[in-house]
Amino acid sequence: MKLFIILSKTPKPEDYNKPFSSVFDNTYALRFLKNLQDNPNLCTGCGDKCTHCRRVYHLDKTSDIAGILKLPAALPFYVDNPLKYFPEKLPRHDVVVAINVHEDILLTLPEIINKSGAKAIIIPSEHPDWVSKWIRLEIKRKCDRLKMEFAFPKPFCSLDEKEETPTINKFINHFKIGKPKVTATIKDGIIKKIKVLVSAPCGDTYFVAHNLINEKLDENIDRKIGKYWHSYPCVASMKMDYEIGDTILHIGGYIHYNAFNEAFLKARSD
Repeated sequence: MKLFIILSKTPKPEDYNKPFSSVFDNTYALRFLKNLQDNPNLCTGCGDKCTHCRRVYHLDKTSDIAGILKLPAALPFYVDNPLKYFPEKLPRHDVVVAINVHEDILLTLPEIINKSGAKAIIIPSEHPDWVSKWIRLEIKRKCDRLKMEFAFPKPFCSLDEKEETPTINKFINHFKIGKPKVTATIKDGIIKKIKVLVSAPCGDTYFVAHNLINEKLDENIDRKIGKYWHSYPCVASMKMDYEIGDTILHIGGYIHYNAFNEAFLKARSD
């Protein structure tokens, strides 16, 4: 499976002073990319005590990245000609992930990527302002017409398999990213082993899993999960998203609590 990624360049100080422009932060996008490439600089939370716990998962998917398009960090409020930011021809790919991209550019994506063989588009939201409801509806309409799959996970770690999205399901299973799934081994009330089957796209799930080893499984387990999940840290927005009735960061936390607690419950019942 080949993946094409669209993100912004890292903003420069002068980008914030450009008139009639919006600046697109790439903090989350770079985390996603580093996780896919198993970049050693992604996870540094354990400092000198690092045991390179990610190594056993063989996470480097660099060879499966067909291309990366980096857009200017500062773009006009209204982009009249989105095509000028694209090369004349895109490499063949199966899935596109577009992270914090100008909405005028997002609207052009289905037609552009369809010409390069894309079967699905994933547009995550780690902030309420990234993708409006109207833009999602318009992209859905275009994808339906082109018979392309689409997903708008909010946050990205809520991306789950669905019967109607076989290509996106393959993306989740191939890259092992989406809604976290883990298994656990418990002995005498102590967490002895956790295996990550699917991680949050930023890689946070691996950090939480590693740090829960040898922790006591008691009434404080959610506090422990939250401690490590925050320490990674999760960088989703704490701005209230009125569409979901909570902050996106909180949703990411609930997703991790549920993933680990489901694994602990199953381990206890086995």
